This record gives sequence, C-alpha cells and structure tokens, in this order.
Amino acid sequence: MKRILTFILLCLFQTNVFADPKNCPNTTPVALSSFQGKTFDLSQHLTYFSTNPSLQSLSKVTNHFQTFRTEKSAGVIPNFGNTDKQYWFCFVIQNDKNHYNRIITYIKYPLLDEVNFFALRESGEISENTQGRLYPFRNRERDYRGFSYGTDLLPDETVTYYVGVKTDSSMSVPLMVAEEKDFDSFVSLDTLLQGFYFGIVGVMTLYNLFVYFMVRDKAYIFYVLYLFLSAILFQFSMQGLFPALFFPSSPELVYHIHNPLYFLFLISCFPLSITFMNLKENSPFIYKWFIALSIIPIVSFCLLPFFPYRLMNKTGDLFSFLLAFFALVVSFYIAYIKKFPPARFYFFGFFFVIVGGLATVLRYMGFLPVNVFTENAFQIGTAIEVLLMAFGLGDRISVVRKEKDKIQLKAEINKQKLIAYGKELKLAQKLQESTLPQVLPKFPGLIIKTGYFPASLVGGDFYDLTVYGKHQICGLIADVTGHGVPAAIEAAMLKIAYMQTLAFANKPGKVLESINVSLVGNYKNQFLTASAIFIDLEQKLLKVANAGHPALYKFNEQSTSIEVIRPKGKLIGYAKEVQYPEETYKLATGDKILLFTDGIWDLWENGDSGEEELLQWLLTRKAESVESLYGGIDEHIRLRNKEGPADDDITLILFEIT
Repeated sequence: MKRILTFILLCLFQTNVFADPKNCPNTTPVALSSFQGKTFDLSQHLTYFSTNPSLQSLSKVTNHFQTFRTEKSAGVIPNFGNTDKQYWFCFVIQNDKNHYNRIITYIKYPLLDEVNFFALRESGEISENTQGRLYPFRNRERDYRGFSYGTDLLPDETVTYYVGVKTDSSMSVPLMVAEEKDFDSFVSLDTLLQGFYFGIVGVMTLYNLFVYFMVRDKAYIFYVLYLFLSAILFQFSMQGLFPALFFPSSPELVYHIHNPLYFLFLISCFPLSITFMNLKENSPFIYKWFIALSIIPIVSFCLLPFFPYRLMNKTGDLFSFLLAFFALVVSFYIAYIKKFPPARFYFFGFFFVIVGGLATVLRYMGFLPVNVFTENAFQIGTAIEVLLMAFGLGDRISVVRKEKDKIQLKAEINKQKLIAYGKELKLAQKLQESTLPQVLPKFPGLIIKTGYFPASLVGGDFYDLTVYGKHQICGLIADVTGHGVPAAIEAAMLKIAYMQTLAFANKPGKVLESINVSLVGNYKNQFLTASAIFIDLEQKLLKVANAGHPALYKFNEQSTSIEVIRPKGKLIGYAKEVQYPEETYKLATGDKILLFTDGIWDLWENGDSGEEELLQWLLTRKAESVESLYGGIDEHIRLRNKEGPADDDITLILFEIT
C-alpha cells in the first residue's frame, strides 16, 4: 500500500514540477532562431481560452488548457471587442541556440487592466509577474507604455508561457516576443514616433493659440481646445503614456480618467465643427441637429460616476462611430453643395481622422483585426488632420474677412441709404407739416381742439379746418394709404384737391365728390377714407358726408348714449362717378363732436375692438370740456407708447358748441 501511495505522489510531483508540452496543447514551439533579429508576432502560435469568473492560479490555468476546449489564433492577432471575460494564452519558446538569451514577451496594447505573465521552465521552476492599468507602473519590468515580461533562456531550453488578460476597455492582445536588444530598439523607435506625433500636435496647438490671440476668431480657440483634449490628453490615455510619464503610482486615476477624456473629446468636436463650417449661416437645420446631438456626450459625461466603466466606454465607441459618419456627410454637404471652401479642408482633414478613428473603434469593437494600420490609424489620421486644418483655418480667415468686407461695404451702402432716407423723411415731414393747419380758426361759440400723432416720423393721416363764409366752418379728416414720402405726397395732393374744392363746393358731399374726381386715377390704385363736415353756427346745424371713414361721435352732458354718425359712401379713388349723400343734425349749446382716424381705437383695444370701450369712456366723461377730453386721450397715447410704438397714426378733431 505504501508503495502505491508513493508512486502516486511521485507522479503528481512529476506533473507539477516539470514542464510538459501537453500543458499548452495544439501549439508548436517557437524556435529562437526564427526571430531573425526582429520582433516576432506570436499570433501563429497562440492557444487560448476565455473564462468568467477569472482564474488566478497557474495550476487552474494549466488544468483548463488540458481539460477544456481551446482555440488557436491562427495568425490573427486576438481581438475580442468590449468583453467582461478573462482570456488566457499559452505559447512555447525553444532556445535552439547554444548560448544564453534573454527574451522579452510584450503586449503593445496599453489599455489592459490586468496582465498576468507566467513562465514554466522544464525544470519545473515558475516565474510570474502581474501588471496592468490597475497596477502601479513599477510593477512593469521595463519602462515601456505597454506590458512586457523578460525571461532568460538557457541553451536548448524550452519554456512554456501563460498570459492572462482582463480589461474593462476593448480586449486587444497583440502578443509579441523579441530578444532583449531587439525589444530595446523597438521601444526606442516607438518612443521616437510618439514624440514625433506629440511634437507636431503640441506645436500646432501653441501655434493656433497664438493665432487666436492675434485674430480673435473663436474658431481657433475651439480648435485649440479640440487639439488639447483629443490629440493630446485623450491620446496620452489611449497610448498608455499617463502611467509612464505622469502618474506612475496612481493606477486608479489612470483608469478613471480615460472615459471622461473620451467624452470631453467628443464634446469638443461640436463647437469646432459648428464654427469651422459656419453651420449657423450655411445650414441652420444641420446646426440645430449638431446642437441636439451635442447633448448626448454632455449627458453621458455627467452620468459617468453613476454607470459602470464598461457600459460608458461602449457608449462612447458607438457614439463616436455614428458621429464620424455624420460629420463626414455634413462636411461634404457644406463644402461641395453649399460651396463653403474652408469646409473642404475640414472634410479631407476629418476624412483621415474619421478613417483612423473608425479603424480604431472597429478594432476595439472586434470587427477589424489588429495590425500596423489599425493600431496607429487614429494617430496618423490626427497628425494629417492637424496639418490640413491649419490650412483650413487660414482659408476660413480669408473667407470670413472677405465676407466681413462685403458686410462692411453693404453696411456702408445701407448707411448712405439710411442717410438719404432720413433726408427724405425730413423733407416729407416738412411737406406734411405744410399740409396741416398752422393756426386753428376762431369762432365765437365754438371751441376746437386737434391732435396729430403719427406712428412714425411721417404719417398717413390728414386733416384741415377752413372758414367758409361768415358763420360756417368746413372740416375734413382723412386716412391716406401708406407712410413716408409717398404718404406725404398723397397728402399734399389731397390738400391741393381740397383747397380747389372749397372755391365752389358749399356742402360736405360736394367736397368729397370733387376730391374724388380730382384724385381718382392719380393715386396708383390706392384709396383713402375721408369724412367732411360743415358746421353752421348761425343756424346751429351739422352737415356730414362720409367716404368709407369711421363714424364721428356727437354727445353732450345730457346724452344717455353717444350718437354715432356715419353716412354711407364709397372710398375716394374707387370710382370716378360717386355720389356722397349728406346727413344734417341740429346742434345745441354744450354739444361735442369728435372726428378721428381709426388709430384711436387701438388705444382702448382690450382683446376685442376698441370702439365699444371708447364709446363707454366718452359716455362716462360726457360732461367734461374738450380740453379735458383731449388730455385723457393724450394720456392714453402716452401709456400705449410705453408698451411699444403705435401700429397706426392717430388724428382727432374735437368741437364744442358754447
């Protein structure tokens, strides 16, 4: 029994101590001589499996390789997109040389959270190392932005390697191996290329910042912000340079800073795109779409503390993928459909960034393989974009300056037009003032109060009061179509026609008929409303004729209602042969008469027409003098002007028989 037990223990001891080729099934050893002085891609020689939950001990890993189904990479660099699984890889390296060699196994992708390296020698000796984004930089054996692990191979020795990786970012595992001197050469070249890229971007960022302070064009400051966030800070995180250069002892900061920088980079794309392509002017509809889309990364940024890293990282990948296509289509539309030349630089510049970004995103999502192009496409595209955008901004400044010159020239022309128009308005104002009575007639037994309030410098209303005979006064009020110089000219024509009429017309109907005959056909198909009255103070009579004008109001202290007087009559200028019937009313001491244009109704307007409100207001103040009534109307006008300019001219004539 003791012999059997001893034999079993020796078998177990032999299995755990000595390396057995079966520990890494379905793979062939890689001979050191096949490196040929270069870095060697292990994708042809990798066997792997995935697991969830994670495995940490080598015994469980080797047991899994021997017991469960595994897969071969078959020359394709492992790339699994965004996954929560842990992946374990194994490969075998044989030193077929007759001297000692130190080899470095390394992974070029820097966004892996945990990387476990195990080396199992033929002697049964096991060496291991754990590093990753969630571990301090000192855990890494080499000062390299990726992950590396060095082992010494004795002559003719065969070593089995196990590499376990896990990350909350996209899972990409470009496993490489090289002799120490070749790895050092690779790192030196990698550092040189990274320095070259960040040198270009840094210089262009400072240059554009300097240009901004010179020209004060906000497109430059948005571009500087975009470069700083996307081409510098986000690339520092993407390329694993934060732990290597700035935060070697702060893995949590390195881990948690990636997604915020990702979304800040996406946010910075929007003001740059909107400003650079002048979307607000070139395409207001697309401008609104950009504003709406910018809410997504802003909200996502605010939600980062509340949702898992992996979910938000996937969200960023998906949104950047869609935004890339949208920006490319929009830039093409603005550049070639709207013909805005600076957008061509944006289109071609962002074409390279978009191609590089899409290649990177699709690699992260597992749709594209890992190769030299997909690994460096985003940086290369960004470098090209930086150079093209510099030309584009210069061209944009040129275009904007030309547009500014055009605007200034147009503004100067408009200024001269305004000056000329102002002179015309002053001329029209003087012309119109000349048509209005300068001195009101004075009759014993009659008080007259008039008001003229144009909505603008020159209005379209007209009134006149003329003594006719010894005891009569003729009054005319009219609303002329239009404003400005044309209205003033029409008012002057009306004045002339009216003065000619008074030579032979002794009735208000005849006055309107004569004016109509004189003006019909001379107003360019425009019309006017008018109301004419004759007041005979000797006989105490009021004669009224109307040409489509608002009614006049008659009332006194004993009135129980306001008498609304409006004889029928067509507009002046409507037809040549028009009759204007008259109406005659008896007058008594204390009677008040109000003639007005329809602008006065707006003063009392409160939802409905202001006429009813005005009639009620007059009825409550029927006992007041014409001076008091005029003061009340004037107060209404001042209150209305506080709310904003009047929409129509206001003209009124108040009579009181004493």
